[in-house]
Amino acid sequence: MQLPDLSRIDISQLPHSLQALIDCIGIDNAYQLTCAYGGRPKYIPKHRERTKLADVLPPEALDALIKRFAGVALEIPKADHFMRQLRNLQIQKESANGLSRSLLADKYGLSLRQIGNIRRQEHCAR
Repeated sequence: MQLPDLSRIDISQLPHSLQALIDCIGIDNAYQLTCAYGGRPKYIPKHRERTKLADVLPPEALDALIKRFAGVALEIPKADHFMRQLRNLQIQKESANGLSRSLLADKYGLSLRQIGNIRRQEHCAR
């Protein structure tokens, strides 16, 4: 699976549970985990042989996850948190390049109000 460019993600704006995952296994691996298991609990076993997480995570990330969360059923956040932030960044970029709110709303399937709110987020961040 092709990873989106996650370098532009503002980790501080993500839910705390996702921030904890990123802190443990890195942003790319956290993204992979949310894509595979997002929105549902995933038990983290004490031994790597007892999980299919090895199909999703590289060995070092799986070991870090086991070390920190072994024996716990983690509620894996949905990948939507990443995708929404990337979409909003793209909307801000296209808006700065002159696209109207109406065109952006049509393109992304959002209301004019939502586009206005996303555009204001950029101005508040400056």
